[in-house]
Amino acid sequence: MLMFIIKGHGNYNTKYQMTRPFKSDLVIDEQISDIGIRAYHVGFDKNEFRFAPLVDIIRNVIPEFSLGYHCGENIPLTEIIERLKEAAETVYLTEKYQTRGEFGELILHLLLRDFHNTIPLISKMYFKDSHNVPAHGFDGVQITINGDEKKLWLGESKLYKTGKSGIRELLGDITKHVNEDYIRKEFNLISRKLPSSVPEIEHWRQLMDKHQRLDKIFSNIVIPMVCTYNSELFKNHNDNTKEYFDDFVNECNDLCTRFNNGKPESDVEIILLLLPVPDKDALNSELDKRLKSMQRI
Repeated sequence: MLMFIIKGHGNYNTKYQMTRPFKSDLVIDEQISDIGIRAYHVGFDKNEFRFAPLVDIIRNVIPEFSLGYHCGENIPLTEIIERLKEAAETVYLTEKYQTRGEFGELILHLLLRDFHNTIPLISKMYFKDSHNVPAHGFDGVQITINGDEKKLWLGESKLYKTGKSGIRELLGDITKHVNEDYIRKEFNLISRKLPSSVPEIEHWRQLMDKHQRLDKIFSNIVIPMVCTYNSELFKNHNDNTKEYFDDFVNECNDLCTRFNNGKPESDVEIILLLLPVPDKDALNSELDKRLKSMQRI
């Protein structure tokens, strides 16, 4: 498959001006945009990977991710500090964070909101039984409304030491999650907890109804699958050169080919989202520090 670099963004919600609530386009560029794939480039400043700005924008997602999009307009100034602390504590309260998936879910939330013009439907955190027990189900549940076209985005996210291992895990998720039994069970849970302020709420309730036709469901959902991974790119490059971008495209092409070759046939729209980084463990560690700081305010 031939991929290409563009200085632009995806075609979803083109009727409306793209909004970027987290302003991540100052840090992340959508360098590859093609059918079934998006690839995101953070790049360098003064010959160093822009690690701190990336951590900043991911951290900024925590309140909306934890408390829910529809709480954002209803928090008085007098409660902001306590609600920020609550948002951070909802993610987790543990020192065993390296194998957890919440930071990958924050990245999924960020990329969907800022590059695909989505609106969160419901926070996955609503399904947690306790602080340190991960919530099961899809990693992100968001929507797009583009005139008469309405799509439900059910996302998965992986943070892995190699792109190949991340792709392998995502392919396993397709088999486990993109099927009638799993999706109907998820819909049963989600539909009961929809905030009343959700746009077009009756549409989403009808889509998730237990008697809805499967072909109707599959034609109205999108499965974005994020793979954030340690990349060899950063061992060979420290500047935004043509050689770097050529290697970036080649690496992402290879991962996309592996993904497409291993992907089972499906009527569902599936999009692979790639975010290469120098060290996912360092990213996890710094995000954990920021999270703990928010918990102590």
